[in-house]
Amino acid sequence: MMIVLIDGDCALCVGLIEWLGKRIPADILTAENISIVPGESDWGAELLQAAAITDFDSVVVIRDGLVLQESTAVLALADVLPKRWHVLATMARIIPRPWRDALYRYVARHRISWFGRKEMCALESPIASVTYGPRGKLTRPHGRD
Repeated sequence: MMIVLIDGDCALCVGLIEWLGKRIPADILTAENISIVPGESDWGAELLQAAAITDFDSVVVIRDGLVLQESTAVLALADVLPKRWHVLATMARIIPRPWRDALYRYVARHRISWFGRKEMCALESPIASVTYGPRGKLTRPHGRD
């Protein structure tokens, strides 16, 4: 199970989710495998608090209980993509993490001024079914409402 927390008002973050939704194979793109959660939602706030994250800045991945942040979180998203993206992520991991994270923080700091805002509810890709349930509410794994 992979939970991806994003800034639900950030056009870059929402664009990343739309991009992923077009590329993740359909058999993987299910609510049992992936949940997309806006950090601003009640559930997002619970997850961030449980992970002791006080400075949320665009993307956090929680995979099998392991909390991944900054560039490591973004690279972890390649795990659900077709193989060519794994190769690119492996190559990116050659760059020392402090350098990757510095670039991540720079982009995160400027993302709103560069890309603007976009509501997460505007998602129009297959990934929207993983994010929102049939009543327009966030879908939570293990029967949580």
